[in-house]
Amino acid sequence: MSTAIMIATMSSVFLGFAFFTGAFASYSYGKPGRLTWSLFAIAVLFITVIPVILAISVAV
Repeated sequence: MSTAIMIATMSSVFLGFAFFTGAFASYSYGKPGRLTWSLFAIAVLFITVIPVILAISVAV
Protein backbone atom coordinates (compact mmCIF):
# COMPACT_ATOMS: atom_id res chain seq x y z
CA MET A 1 0.00 0.00 0.00
CA SER A 2 1.40 3.37 -0.94
CA THR A 3 1.90 6.09 1.63
CA ALA A 4 -0.55 8.41 -0.14
CA ILE A 5 -3.35 5.83 -0.01
CA MET A 6 -2.61 5.11 3.63
CA ILE A 7 -2.72 8.80 4.55
CA ALA A 8 -5.95 9.24 2.57
CA THR A 9 -7.52 6.32 4.45
CA MET A 10 -6.40 7.63 7.83
CA SER A 11 -7.66 11.11 6.98
CA SER A 12 -11.00 9.75 5.84
CA VAL A 13 -11.47 7.79 9.07
CA PHE A 14 -10.46 10.83 11.14
CA LEU A 15 -12.99 13.02 9.32
CA GLY A 16 -15.61 10.31 9.80
CA PHE A 17 -15.06 10.29 13.55
CA ALA A 18 -15.21 14.10 13.56
CA PHE A 19 -18.59 13.98 11.80
CA PHE A 20 -19.73 11.24 14.18
CA THR A 21 -18.78 13.45 17.13
CA GLY A 22 -20.69 16.30 15.52
CA ALA A 23 -23.75 14.08 15.11
CA PHE A 24 -23.59 13.05 18.76
CA ALA A 25 -23.15 16.67 19.87
CA SER A 26 -26.08 17.85 17.76
CA TYR A 27 -28.25 15.11 19.27
CA SER A 28 -27.10 15.97 22.79
CA TYR A 29 -27.85 19.67 22.34
CA GLY A 30 -31.30 18.98 20.91
CA LYS A 31 -30.62 20.21 17.38
CA PRO A 32 -33.00 19.19 14.56
CA GLY A 33 -33.07 15.52 13.70
CA ARG A 34 -32.31 16.21 10.07
CA LEU A 35 -28.95 17.75 11.03
CA THR A 36 -28.10 14.83 13.30
CA TRP A 37 -28.93 12.21 10.67
CA SER A 38 -27.12 14.13 7.94
CA LEU A 39 -23.95 14.31 10.01
CA PHE A 40 -24.29 10.62 10.85
CA ALA A 41 -24.73 9.67 7.18
CA ILE A 42 -21.63 11.65 6.21
CA ALA A 43 -19.74 9.96 9.06
CA VAL A 44 -20.70 6.50 7.80
CA LEU A 45 -19.56 7.48 4.32
CA PHE A 46 -16.15 8.62 5.56
CA ILE A 47 -15.64 5.74 8.02
CA THR A 48 -16.72 2.84 5.81
CA VAL A 49 -17.35 3.55 2.15
CA ILE A 50 -14.30 5.64 1.24
CA PRO A 51 -11.72 3.37 2.97
CA VAL A 52 -13.26 0.30 1.31
CA ILE A 53 -13.10 1.95 -2.11
CA LEU A 54 -9.46 2.88 -1.50
CA ALA A 55 -8.63 -0.66 -0.34
CA ILE A 56 -10.29 -2.25 -3.36
CA SER A 57 -8.51 0.12 -5.73
CA VAL A 58 -5.16 -0.92 -4.22
CA ALA A 59 -6.02 -4.63 -4.38
CA VAL A 60 -7.01 -4.56 -8.03
